[in-house]
Amino acid sequence: MRDSNGRILLSQRMQGKHLSGTWEFPGGKCEAGESAHESLARELNEELGIDIKASSPLLSLTHDYPEKTIRLLIRAVDDWQGEPRGREGQPLLWSTLADMQHLAMPAADRPIVKALALDPHYTISPDPTDFPGTEAFVADWQRRLDAGFRLLQLRAHSLDHDSLADIAGRCGKLARQYQATWLLNGPVEMALACAADGVHLTSSRLMACESRPVPESMLLVVSCHNSEQLRHAGLIGADLVCIAPVLVTDSHPGAQPLGWAGFARLTSSSPLPVLALGGLTPADLALARSHGAFGVAGISGFTTR
Repeated sequence: MRDSNGRILLSQRMQGKHLSGTWEFPGGKCEAGESAHESLARELNEELGIDIKASSPLLSLTHDYPEKTIRLLIRAVDDWQGEPRGREGQPLLWSTLADMQHLAMPAADRPIVKALALDPHYTISPDPTDFPGTEAFVADWQRRLDAGFRLLQLRAHSLDHDSLADIAGRCGKLARQYQATWLLNGPVEMALACAADGVHLTSSRLMACESRPVPESMLLVVSCHNSEQLRHAGLIGADLVCIAPVLVTDSHPGAQPLGWAGFARLTSSSPLPVLALGGLTPADLALARSHGAFGVAGISGFTTR
């Protein structure tokens, strides 16, 4: 739930409850036979005294606490009637995402807070060898920024160290001018040197990591194709995962697509918010969210919104 200033409603867990004293997104448990919307509407009426008219899927994740495992289905409340109040005596707080960084919140909610600050459309650069020269590559990067994308990945595996550093510096400068978040799919040391906002790890680089390779202040997104990789992403403390390929894609023509059913099965076990990748466009966001994703990612289909 967001108010007219864009703040998000939180409630504080009461004494005697699991994780008492922490601030969380209001909600509760689904009962047998309920849809996610029906469950949310019932819980928010019981807890806050409001009537939910419309809600939509936002993201999902599964979190393992020592004492139990929970599956979170986060929904955006698009329309409601009434003024929220703590009907069970619980304190309420309208908070900005920035302020949430300083609140005590359940561990399961931390990745959610980080994801909500991001553009759910993740645009990935083609390789520079697909262009006649560096200027054309940088121009394509700027077209993506001009189109409104604010979460971008620089992917340039064909370049040597010096060429990649040059392009990363130029693309990073453009991203900062547009107040966009950008990640380098490349060496962590270069990402730090170029002041990238984060790093994207391939699945092989992910599995080679024994711990989180970047500081918490940077974003860490990883590529995953199976449950083992998803578990490892959670263990090293990644922030988001890209699950691919959902559909047939030109960039990996030989890869067997998951299909939406296979994607949903993998996403249901993810400990982190998921970006759907492979054969998608920005227009697929609502469809991806209906299968548990937070956002969508792509290369060729992500030059315009």
